[in-house]
Amino acid sequence: MRSVLAVAGLDPSGGAGIIADVRTIRALGFFPSSVVTVITFQNTCGVKGIREIDAECVERQISAVLEDLRLAGIKIGLVCSERSAKVIAKAVGNLNVPKVVDPVIKATTGFEFSGESVYSVLAEVCDVITPNADEASRLSGIPVRDVRSAENAAKVISETFGCSVVITGGSLGGRDVVFDAGRTFVVEGEVTGSEIHGTGCVYSSALTCYLAMGLKLYDACKKARKFVHRAVIDSVEVGRCLRVAGV
Repeated sequence: MRSVLAVAGLDPSGGAGIIADVRTIRALGFFPSSVVTVITFQNTCGVKGIREIDAECVERQISAVLEDLRLAGIKIGLVCSERSAKVIAKAVGNLNVPKVVDPVIKATTGFEFSGESVYSVLAEVCDVITPNADEASRLSGIPVRDVRSAENAAKVISETFGCSVVITGGSLGGRDVVFDAGRTFVVEGEVTGSEIHGTGCVYSSALTCYLAMGLKLYDACKKARKFVHRAVIDSVEVGRCLRVAGV
C-alpha cells in the first residue's frame, strides 16, 4: 500500500497539524506516515506555546520512513527553524513524488510560529506551495486583499521559488488562486462564513493525495476544495471554541 508522508507539527487537541493530516490521508485511500517537527501546546481556542523537535530527530524520523515505505506524496506543514527546513529539503528534495508545502507562519489567534525564511528553503524543493492570503503577502511582499492582488502575489512566489502556487481563499470569498506553468486559474468554492479549525491542514493534505493519484494541479485543487467543503459541513464541536473539520 502506498503511503503519503506528513511532515508537520503535533496539535494535542487533534484538530489541526499532523493528526488532521493523517485523518485526511487515510480518508483518501493512502496509508499515512508522519514525521513530527514541533510539539505545540494548543487547543481549539488558541496556541499556548511550542517545543521544537531537534533537527537531527526530524532527520532520523524521515530516514526511517524512507528506508521502508513506498511513498506516493509528501505534505510539509509546520516547520519552525531553518536548520530543520534544510534537513527536510535535503532528505526529500530529490524524491520523484508530489511535494506540497503548506506554510504555517502565524496562527489565526496571532501566535508567530516561524519566519518567511523557513518556507523559502522548503519552497525551493516543493512542487506546490499553499499559503493563505496573509502568508502569501509575507512570502511575496505584495499585500493580498483580493483576487487580482493574489494573482500578482502567486506569480511572484512562483518565479522566486520555481514552484506552483495555490493561494487558498478563506479570505478571498472562497476563491483559490492557482498559478501553474505560467498560467493563472481561479477555483471557486462554497463559503460557509464560519471559521473551522484545521481546514488549511486538511486542504494541503487532500491536495497532496489527489496529486499522488496522478491528477493535474487544477483538477486536484478542485477536488481538494470540495473535500474541505465537505469537512466543514461535517465539522464537529469538540472543545469550547472553534469547531474542528470533520474528516
